[in-house]
Amino acid sequence: MRCLTNSEIHKWLAGQGMHHQPLECGVPVAGDFPIPDERRSRLMLADYLADLLSKDGNKLLEILPGPQQETEDWELLDRFRADLDEPRPIIAAPGHLFKSGDRREFRTLLSQLLGSRDVWSFYIYAAPSRTTLLISNRIEVWSPKKGMRNELGRHLMPQQAA
Repeated sequence: MRCLTNSEIHKWLAGQGMHHQPLECGVPVAGDFPIPDERRSRLMLADYLADLLSKDGNKLLEILPGPQQETEDWELLDRFRADLDEPRPIIAAPGHLFKSGDRREFRTLLSQLLGSRDVWSFYIYAAPSRTTLLISNRIEVWSPKKGMRNELGRHLMPQQAA
């Protein structure tokens, strides 16, 4: 895993042909799903997302820091980054670029963010599928591939699946 600055995030996304923060750019959302309230269910969602996105060799997770995070959650995130030799604070390098060999680290960070007490907001950009997820108190999806968004919908809203 390698952490990226804002300019490095923009450069990487441009190379993949993807929009940075598509919600803010006005790109229409392809799917919008609720996030489970229960911590255990959110941790199961982290595992599911890690598996679902494993087909993409590159994943960029961009954390959107906000005042709602508990000090304990920040400390855990700082420790995760320090264990991977990243000395810069999140504000300086909010992107986390994972290659195919970084599956364990990707799953760990997803579990940490989704399992925290407070809601973190973050984007996941997956390539080569060009899928983007915005995860906060909901999951919003942008993807040219219907299969991924349909799978996610079946997982998050099984009672409504046809």
